[in-house]
Amino acid sequence: MKKLSDYKGEAAIELWCDLLDPLTDIFTDKKLSEAFYSGKSPIAIAKTILKSHSKAAEEILLRIDDTPINGLNLVVRLVEVITEIGKNEELKSFFGYAEQANDSSESSGSVTENTEAEEN
Repeated sequence: MKKLSDYKGEAAIELWCDLLDPLTDIFTDKKLSEAFYSGKSPIAIAKTILKSHSKAAEEILLRIDDTPINGLNLVVRLVEVITEIGKNEELKSFFGYAEQANDSSESSGSVTENTEAEEN
């Protein structure tokens, strides 16, 4: 089974040109954002995707790997894509579902707060 990371060079560019629209539809869905943010398992996320975006899921899976989808490989393939995206920090932040986890660990306050003593 082919994965996103199997594509290189021009083939990777063409792949992403085809995937950005359906992936954006999925990742901008509020229910799915909540599923990602809440730390649900990839199988639970796959269930939510299949209920709300089955056509986009089919388009994504067949574009990555043109092996026909059937009742045995559908969930496994979708979970693999979700897991691959979830393991890649760059993709997670690109699609925005890493934001909540990052927000809680970032400090707040002015960057210049520590320079006041130096200015006096």
